[in-house]
Amino acid sequence: MYDLYYQAGIPLSRQRVASPFISQAVSTLHLYKVIDPDTWGRMVSRVNGVSFAGMYGNTVAMGWRSISCPDGFTWKEYMYFLLDTLPRATRENYLEKLRVSQKFWREKGGCLGEETIGKLRAAGVPFTVEECTTYRTDKRPVRMEYIDEIDIPEFREIPTYKRMCVCILKNDHTCKYMGFTQTKREREMKERVLKRYKL
Repeated sequence: MYDLYYQAGIPLSRQRVASPFISQAVSTLHLYKVIDPDTWGRMVSRVNGVSFAGMYGNTVAMGWRSISCPDGFTWKEYMYFLLDTLPRATRENYLEKLRVSQKFWREKGGCLGEETIGKLRAAGVPFTVEECTTYRTDKRPVRMEYIDEIDIPEFREIPTYKRMCVCILKNDHTCKYMGFTQTKREREMKERVLKRYKL
């Protein structure tokens, strides 16, 4: 496999062998066309959306690279615009994740390092720093409301509407990008599907 990657001109740092459908791999899905056309043909005929992901997986259309908010929108407005384009069940799933995240950041707070706290202070973001946390970390819990966006390297750690937009654009139903793990209900749904289609 690595020989095929090399022949296709893929640098060593980008050569990976794993499931082609996990979120980290979507941006390289198009490589299957070059590396293994037979497998690509089977994937296109068996899995919905593979062709689309192969064409657009490495673009802003799939939430990769740097996404930008369309003119005339705030990130919050853009998030609701994106949600309005989704089927009801999918929209409700994202809204529930947003409610859980907002409640967490408002009541409990996320753990942030001193440097990140300093950057929030410098940006004029209102927040409250708590003294202790139940987590085993040297970071401190910070309670705050969602903000539209913030231009700091640690932006993924901060509760922003831009982060939610990235999840929607990446089709990240579990909001793994925002730090969520699968819920018990999501795990049970996955197990039912796997059991149903088990060979």
